[in-house]
Amino acid sequence: MAVTRRGSRRTRVRRKNYRIDVAKLERTQRILGTRTETETIHRALDLVAEEGTLILALRDFVRKGGRHIEDVDSLHPS
Repeated sequence: MAVTRRGSRRTRVRRKNYRIDVAKLERTQRILGTRTETETIHRALDLVAEEGTLILALRDFVRKGGRHIEDVDSLHPS
C-alpha cells in the first residue's frame, strides 16, 4: 500500500477493482473536467466528503441557533 501526501493530509492509495456504471463515470468526468477515470473518482469522493462536512456544519449551526434553515433564509429577503 502506497502512502502519499495530499495537501496536509496523508492519503493511503491502494489498487481497487470495481464494476461501475460507465455512463455515470463518463458524465461525471465531463462535469468535473477531469482527464482520467481515477482523477474523476478521486474528485467525486472529495466532493462527497466536503459535502458531508458542510452538512454537519449546517446542522450544528441550526442546532445552536435554534432555527430551521428555511427560517434563516427568510431573515434575508432577496
